[in-house]
Formats: sequence, structure tokens, C-alpha cells
Amino acid sequence: MKITLIASVSKNGFIGKENKLMWNFPNDLNRFRKLTLGKPIIMGRKTFDSIGKILPGRKNIVLTRNKSSKLKKIKKIKIIHSENEINKLPYKDIFIIGGEEVYHKMIKTANLIELTLIHKNFNGDSKFPKINVKYWKIIKEYFYKKDKKHFYDYSFITLKRIK
Repeated sequence: MKITLIASVSKNGFIGKENKLMWNFPNDLNRFRKLTLGKPIIMGRKTFDSIGKILPGRKNIVLTRNKSSKLKKIKKIKIIHSENEINKLPYKDIFIIGGEEVYHKMIKTANLIELTLIHKNFNGDSKFPKINVKYWKIIKEYFYKKDKKHFYDYSFITLKRIK
């Protein structure tokens, strides 16, 4: 199974504040949609709550410790209760879309990281795990200058596990 972490991260590692993204980058959202469409996506319960809906065109899987979660009432969501259950899923390719706790658990077993790096420091309350260069190699990197729709320079980066 190929496990890909996909995230949008500030220069100083933050991914959110008060369970929300801190920026709105249309190209990042388009890239996220293009890469994940038709694929299963796994997110923590807080991430699902922040999105507030099922993401169409994808199998939505929510990882929660709460065994009596109210999410069970939502028919189009699969609920799992531990990262060990991920390996039992019948998929070849899955995307981990957040949040902080899920990224920290899954970076140890991920094969790829699809990162949008926002070239600005933000103050947030949730961070993406530090990427150890002993285990990861950049295989693609595209830099973009800020424009009318994107208030900061940013890069799309793909990293592959090497160890």
C-alpha cells in the first residue's frame, strides 16, 4: 500500500490554527483535489469537523479514538479507530490529509509527502512533523511567486522516502 501525506505548511511548520487553515491558496486547493480525486482519504475527526462535509469523489475515512462517535450516522464515511486498521484497508493508494496528530503517527509509514510550502512564517497551534532528511528526498519542487490570488510565494514539493 502506498501512503501519501498531503499538507499545506507554513515556512515555520504550522498547518493550522483553531482547527482552521490560515491561508487560502486556490492553486493549493486545485492540486489537492487533482491528487486525491478518486482516492481514499484518511483524516482525523478534528480535520473532518473543520472541513464540515464529505469531500466528493473520494472515499472518506475518519480516524477517531471515540468508539461511540456521532460520525457513525453519516453513511458515506468509514470510521476506523487506530492506525493499525489502515493497513487492513483494501486500497493500493491512500492519502492522509490531516491533522497534526494523524500526520505525526503516519509519517513513520508514509511513502510520499505532497507538500505545499507557504514561504511565510505563521503563528498557529498545530504543526506538520519535522521532515528528517535522512529518510526523505525531494523528487519534485516547483516554486511560484505571489500573485493576486496567492499573497505569499509558495512551492509544491514531492518527497519520497529513501529509508
